Amino acid sequence: MPTKQSNEVRNQLHTLQVENLTPAQIESAAGGVFLSRNEDGTLLDTQSIVKSFQAVKLPTLGALIPNTCVIVSRTADSGILPLFTPIVNKSYVLYAADVLNSGGVPGEINLGYTNAANDKFVTIKAIGANPGATTAFEITPVFFDSGAPIGMRMTSGTASDHTVSILYGEVVQ
Repeated sequence: MPTKQSNEVRNQLHTLQVENLTPAQIESAAGGVFLSRNEDGTLLDTQSIVKSFQAVKLPTLGALIPNTCVIVSRTADSGILPLFTPIVNKSYVLYAADVLNSGGVPGEINLGYTNAANDKFVTIKAIGANPGATTAFEITPVFFDSGAPIGMRMTSGTASDHTVSILYGEVVQ
């Protein structure tokens, strides 16, 4: 399927008001958008249309639900360890995380996504933890749900000396 030319997407939708726009119309007008130098305009047009659609139809999508923030802490273990079990059909955002090394040996912890079986892991951030110190993970907010909850993996050091704490909250889906 050929890609749309720059501004062709906007031209097909120019008679519609954003509040009357549907996802099917956006998909039909945008077609396949591929990243290449000559498609930058089409991609930017499509992103602009989708952002406008979201602002009108889904203004609270991804917004924090008040009074749902929670801090949980778990002591590391060998292998992959979930930090908590999300409720099915709910979405969350991770705002902050740190690791406390209460032992005498440096260690490293990976914070990331895991699966329900805890046999797969995708690292978001790795951090070294010095003995006797609490070290923060520098992260931007990360969205997750029960399909890929937040977990940790100890990569070096003594697992029982390391405690990971996270701050997360439930968001509007």
